[in-house]
Amino acid sequence: MNINKLLFFSALLAGPAFAVEGIPGAAVANDGAKPPYGQHGAMREACKADPEKCKAEAQARRAACQADPEKCRKERMAQHEKVCAQNPEQCKEMKARMEQRRAQCQADPEKCRQEHAARADQHFKNTDADGNGMLSRAEAEKGMPRLARHFDAIDANKDGQLSRNEMDAARKARRDANPPGKG
Repeated sequence: MNINKLLFFSALLAGPAFAVEGIPGAAVANDGAKPPYGQHGAMREACKADPEKCKAEAQARRAACQADPEKCRKERMAQHEKVCAQNPEQCKEMKARMEQRRAQCQADPEKCRQEHAARADQHFKNTDADGNGMLSRAEAEKGMPRLARHFDAIDANKDGQLSRNEMDAARKARRDANPPGKG
């Protein structure tokens, strides 16, 4: 699956979550029968009640997807189709916004790279709780859990801290190993 499709599906599935954050024009109705924002809202509520169970289930899902990625891809596609069938207008709007953003980035890719870099820098600063310019394992686990799963592989000098240079080198190596358009 290429990156554009992955971004599209991720954005569609995350669309209801954006409404929580108050993105203009995003709205999701709640009939009161279940937690707001569908399946994701229900999962959030369950995870608040039992975070350890959620963590174990997430690890099991990751392991299952590593074992059979095609099955997981098909499940994500089915979930996407279900969400779009329930709210086709939201899918249409999200796709239009994504196409608009893609066109903007094709017209001025350097501006998009700079915006992305600024967001990444801000996320790093927010995660760096002690402000030393490095991420400890604990900081990474709290603020960047996906990064934390690969902490040891990224920590090139094995000092127990991740620098921006180590993160950039790991990102470059991953990008070189998986060039755009390959999937």
